[in-house]
Amino acid sequence: MVAFASSSLTIVSLVIFLSFLGAIFSERLKTSYPTVMIAIGFALSFLKIGGALNNISFDSNLILGLIVPPLIFEAAMRTRLETFRTVEKTVLSLAIFGVVISALVCGAFLQIALGLPVAAALMFGVIISPTDPVSVVSILKRVKAPERLTTILESEAYLNDVTAIVLYPVAISLSFSPVQSVTLFAYSFGGGILTGLLVSGVAELLYRQVTEPMAETTFTIVVMFGSYLFAESLQVSGLASVAIAGLYMGNRTMRTAMSDETRTTMTRFWEVVTFMATSFAFLLIGLKADFALLVTYAPFILVAFLAILVARVASVYPIIGLTNMMRERIPHSWTRLLAIAGLRGAVSVALALSLPESSFKDPIVAMTFGVALLSLVVQAEILQVSAKRMKL
Repeated sequence: MVAFASSSLTIVSLVIFLSFLGAIFSERLKTSYPTVMIAIGFALSFLKIGGALNNISFDSNLILGLIVPPLIFEAAMRTRLETFRTVEKTVLSLAIFGVVISALVCGAFLQIALGLPVAAALMFGVIISPTDPVSVVSILKRVKAPERLTTILESEAYLNDVTAIVLYPVAISLSFSPVQSVTLFAYSFGGGILTGLLVSGVAELLYRQVTEPMAETTFTIVVMFGSYLFAESLQVSGLASVAIAGLYMGNRTMRTAMSDETRTTMTRFWEVVTFMATSFAFLLIGLKADFALLVTYAPFILVAFLAILVARVASVYPIIGLTNMMRERIPHSWTRLLAIAGLRGAVSVALALSLPESSFKDPIVAMTFGVALLSLVVQAEILQVSAKRMKL
């Protein structure tokens, strides 16, 4: 027990220290924070000096159950419902249809270019389709992007995780049935919304009984993880439930059942939580990247990276064109930025590592890790330069 506590404290201390170093390097080098943290993790892995961090298992339960929910909750809590309603058709279309289009285009590209079996190519397409909200938002904050644009990218990212996770078992089983898949998605997504609303409603009643800012702030952890666990126990989307809980918290509970002091305390608290979760996620991606595997499948990774760029363009432009016809009026410069901003990250890596053993698991894992690294390093820097030149 003592040894476990000591190991956990060592890991937490290392993450905090490396996060601090990463923030310094990011500021001095004018480089995105995720890029710096991945580089630090990759360096520790390559030099074999990660220590206790090397013992952490990078699996779907860790990422989807521990790291991603706080990021989604905090992002949703900051999302103004008034702003979201002005771009809701764009967000939902990108989060649902964009993932499907991206998976199909990416899979077809790899099947033609690399000769991968249809099943393996489609599986990779589903895994790599969800975008990463953290790195994009950190860049948009740096360049002071408009709230509507930030809302589109953030909301799309935390909702398209739901689509990808619902499609994941379908792609594994290859038992695609349009009616069954749509029904499953509606049940999972709709059930997640209902559980999020239920947990949030109960939490609001409890908040009205308390006036201590620290107690109210720490109780949000129960609301966040409670909504996730309750939804998962009902076999509906925990991530959708967390997103709704965050929206409810930021747009109703914080406005009607909390004092100004509590709102300020809570905002600062969740900024720290998401900073640590972000640091941990990107550090792990760098640490767990298998250098030998990446070198072995380097040609596959480059082709896969090109495939996701093509797939992102093929999904963004038609969808934005359609929603513009529905009078949501997304500027053309924003459309170009949305096409560039499809960064991939920890959720894709977690899904790849969760694949059952097969002859194609190694290439899919290698391509996912490689694409995530290229996306979060190369594509993120291109996005940052493009956003600055557009003078958002």
